[in-house]
Amino acid sequence: MSVSLAELIGNAHAFEDLDDFRNGIPVLLREFVPADVVSYNEMDDDPVGSWWTTDPVLEVTPELVDAFRELAGENPVLAYMRRTRDGRPYRISDFLSRAEYHRLPLYREFYGKIDAEYQCAFSLPSRPPVVIGLALTRARTDFTDREVTGLAAARPHLIQAYRNAELAAAREATIAALEAGLEQVGTAVIVVDRHGRVDLATPAGRRLLDGPLGGESPGRLAPTVAAALAARREAATPATEPLVVEGLDGRISLRVLGGPEGGSEMLVIEPDVSGLSVPALEALGLTPRQAEALRWLALGRRGPEVAKAMGISPRTVEKHLQGAYSKLGVRGASEAAATAWAAVGVRLPG
Repeated sequence: MSVSLAELIGNAHAFEDLDDFRNGIPVLLREFVPADVVSYNEMDDDPVGSWWTTDPVLEVTPELVDAFRELAGENPVLAYMRRTRDGRPYRISDFLSRAEYHRLPLYREFYGKIDAEYQCAFSLPSRPPVVIGLALTRARTDFTDREVTGLAAARPHLIQAYRNAELAAAREATIAALEAGLEQVGTAVIVVDRHGRVDLATPAGRRLLDGPLGGESPGRLAPTVAAALAARREAATPATEPLVVEGLDGRISLRVLGGPEGGSEMLVIEPDVSGLSVPALEALGLTPRQAEALRWLALGRRGPEVAKAMGISPRTVEKHLQGAYSKLGVRGASEAAATAWAAVGVRLPG
């Protein structure tokens, strides 16, 4: 064996997705157990669902491919695996003599034409009717008991490596579908782990990461936002209460949806700052202009900015705010802003 079992296992677990596993595992197996050709096969009752890749690349005609698909069921190892679901490594010679093997149409129409005189194959668990098979072939010598034992020892680790690659492929497909769906409705979403590392972001979410929500390192939340999320987790803050952070143009409201314990969190950036609207503030007993001035104040604007947004003088803004303070029973801007946010279900961080 050219490489050790430990090296094979380590390299098999390095594959990051299913296509990498399919194309790379024949190379690794050929280094582990010398063979003329190693093939990875996903065989389905429906030929369209089949997959076949080899190391080295095996040049076969379309006619040979069709012959293999039609006659593959004659392979005694494959037939045994389909019947028993026993995926351990077996040689064709464990089932048939050389003469019996040579009489198979499968040998005459396919294996004999690619010099596959000897074969050892095993499978990875899959949902019926699909059989995932790995086959090693030689032209001159059969596989030894020691080589079969080595493949049997490697098989459980290859099963786990395949599962990891399969899960990674499913995760990537799910993320891509989620991103596409959310972007169609224009929702800004960011998914982060417990360390503030970004797992997913829609284009609108990425724009915010490039601005007020992003940290100095690419792919990470701003430290202040990450700290605020940690504080929410510590305090067991319910998802119904948004997280409000400072943005370039005022406050940004984030709805925080937690995953399984220890898992990622989804930050959904809410439009209209969690319903902090003039009508919502009028419900506190304020006039429309008092409510509008208070809304801008709660969003982080100050005198001249509020005046510009409302199209009135700073003195008139101050008059409206003083009237709001009196009706709300507060003593100044910070208490008034907290009251405004509380009116729409948001508790500002202390």
